[in-house]
Amino acid sequence: MPVRRTNMSRLDSGPGRVPPPANFGKWRQWSLLAVILISCMAGYGLSRIRIDDDLRSLLRSVRPTSLFSASDATRVDEEFALIDAIGNRFGAPDRDCIIRVNRPDGDIFHEPGLSQLRSLVKDLEQLPDVSQVRSMFEVRRQGVAGALLPVIPKSAGQLDAQSITEARARAHEHPLISGQLLSTDGSTALCIVRLTAGADKPPRLGHAVESIESTLSVFDAEGISVQLTGLPALRHQAALALRQDMLIFNSLGLTLAFILSATLARSLRSTVVACIPPAVGAVWAMGILGLFGAPINLLTSVVPSLALVVGTCDSIHFIEDMRRSVRRGTHQIIASSNAIRRVGTACGLTSIVTAVGFASLAAARIEAVRTFGIAAAAGALASFAAVTLLTPLLASTQFCQGLRLGRSWRLASRIAGTLTAFSIRHARPIAAIGLVGTLLLTAIGIQVDADNRVVDSLPRQAKSSQALVAVDKEFGGVMGVDVVVRWPEDVSWRSDELLNTLNDIHAILNTAEATSRPLSLASVTNSMPPRVRRRLSADTVNEMVDPDTRMAIVRARVRDAGSRQLETVYADIRTELDALAATRDGWHFDLSGMSVISARNIRQLITDLGGSLLLEVAVIAIILALAFRSPVAGIVSLIPNVFPLAVIAAVLVLTGRSLDPATVIVFNVCLGLAVDDTVHVMAALARNRREGVSIASAMRRAIVETGNPVVLGGLVLGVGFAAVTVSSVPSLAGFGRLACAAIAAATVAELILLPAVLVVTDDLLRRSARLGRAWKHDPIFGPAPTNAPVAGMTAPST
Repeated sequence: MPVRRTNMSRLDSGPGRVPPPANFGKWRQWSLLAVILISCMAGYGLSRIRIDDDLRSLLRSVRPTSLFSASDATRVDEEFALIDAIGNRFGAPDRDCIIRVNRPDGDIFHEPGLSQLRSLVKDLEQLPDVSQVRSMFEVRRQGVAGALLPVIPKSAGQLDAQSITEARARAHEHPLISGQLLSTDGSTALCIVRLTAGADKPPRLGHAVESIESTLSVFDAEGISVQLTGLPALRHQAALALRQDMLIFNSLGLTLAFILSATLARSLRSTVVACIPPAVGAVWAMGILGLFGAPINLLTSVVPSLALVVGTCDSIHFIEDMRRSVRRGTHQIIASSNAIRRVGTACGLTSIVTAVGFASLAAARIEAVRTFGIAAAAGALASFAAVTLLTPLLASTQFCQGLRLGRSWRLASRIAGTLTAFSIRHARPIAAIGLVGTLLLTAIGIQVDADNRVVDSLPRQAKSSQALVAVDKEFGGVMGVDVVVRWPEDVSWRSDELLNTLNDIHAILNTAEATSRPLSLASVTNSMPPRVRRRLSADTVNEMVDPDTRMAIVRARVRDAGSRQLETVYADIRTELDALAATRDGWHFDLSGMSVISARNIRQLITDLGGSLLLEVAVIAIILALAFRSPVAGIVSLIPNVFPLAVIAAVLVLTGRSLDPATVIVFNVCLGLAVDDTVHVMAALARNRREGVSIASAMRRAIVETGNPVVLGGLVLGVGFAAVTVSSVPSLAGFGRLACAAIAAATVAELILLPAVLVVTDDLLRRSARLGRAWKHDPIFGPAPTNAPVAGMTAPST
């Protein structure tokens, strides 16, 4: 049937181009139907997306598995239960927003500043999500007759000069104010705003913090500045910064990558075809997260970016394969269908390898890592589905008829061909240098340590991060740590024995490197005469002691020293508490607080992500060996895949940086990119080896087919990630820099290291094959090929 009698008359263009059969394009209908169904499911999932920046979701260990003992999970559950019990009884400091009130030019005790500050406290108390506001104005002192009087007198108007002087002196002497709510020089005061239960978690957290910020914005006192910090405010600010920077820099990166692709291909339409499917795959990946109820947190937020990376590389390979077919006179529809068979297999293998590699994270101890692994595996499959369905579908439309698929970037092809030819000519020294370099970089890289600081997840110029640094310096820290004290039945809560024990704990916390300013019942009673202490009511100190349960609490401030140092500090404190307990029969001391759990489990989270790379690499090697029916290929492919990982780790060590949750994800992104390129190169190599050419010639042909996509994909992704390096959030900027280094290392490994290693391995195995070794039947390596000429082609020589 002539094409001109159908609706595809415009597609039959170009001299000598053979039109497809009338029913050849039915696959497009099925592809379109699949795209619509998946998009509907993803859209429903997007409507269920929820953002979870609750620190507990990143720190909670999994339930016991065959790999981990029940005691590990039980211990963490007990620690969280203890934190909840402490919060219910003594108040939860993790719900405390801290307002820093500063008067740079002098003392905070002046009028009308004091009156305005008292008015601010009253306004904060009226907010619906605030349960309590603690400030200097609420602290009481014991009067001459034993009555409890405010340290700062209440007044309908402003205080006179003498009252201010007396209030200042009392405040600096009061143990609950000096060093706790008032700085040593008197220029800074703190207001502790405790949120109601549930208001410290999304979605109420945003409204609670914004209402406090709105109240502070209308505070107008001459010469006095107010800043908001504290864990709830910091978490809210970090979540906003993460979302904002992801939106801005992902959009900027995609725009730059789009412009670069269009410039190099000299075809806007081919660039659109190459960019739309990966973007759709990223949206589908987000929809999968919502569909299965996985929250968006620091880890899972990178899943769309991962899908975009893998999808971009695969899409470029599809476009390049169709370009070659169109240049040979093949019709777009036929070229698209052929690309699905040729490139789709490699893309499918890439997605399976990546998905299985990430799914191996299900063996991690931290629950958030398990969720990330499963979500990343689903994202890789979503990316494959989007690219495989949409790229050929778009390229076969009238939108891309004729030669509108653009041109290959000849410079990229020349660069790839030149590097590969150089690698093959000098295969032995390059393979030796690559192997030794990988081992050396790995030896350097394994020295990298995990660390995480709160300030690194905040914009550099954010007021909350500046306030965090200032409070760390002036008051010993924003974060807190608790020591829970339990005593025997025969000990009274008013006894000297309890008071001496609390003072001993104060000494332990004061001498620790990162903790200071302990506060407990001893802080109040140390200066009291015994007769006054005996008359002390438990209700007046109910936030410090519970006589009914024989429990007291010592709270200290912790500066943002990083999880690595804090883990050591807390271990030393535990050791000293254990030694103290050994000298007191029936006494028990427990170190508690979110900072204690986070110091250990954030490092465990990072260790899980890093350690799982070994399992991922092993699983990937096995799958490649099975896919190419070559155990040797599976082993050899490890070298170019491990090389970029070793480069990143060594860069971290040599630059004095540590692993944090953001930078450790670069390793997973890098591995996905390296595996993607390796699979496409190995698939092209296997096709050419079946034609009976030597491995050197087969490798040259494979690079002719895949070199342009490898170079172009690396350049496009590099430009995209380079946009993130200017982020104001240190962790995101570090992520961008490491990602650029990873992409460069992965591209060099594919074009220089992989060809040399394959050629040298083939030479070694062919020599062994003459001795009758089993691997002489290896489809990629083994005996010398017959070099039988392909139809219409002379067999190339090596």
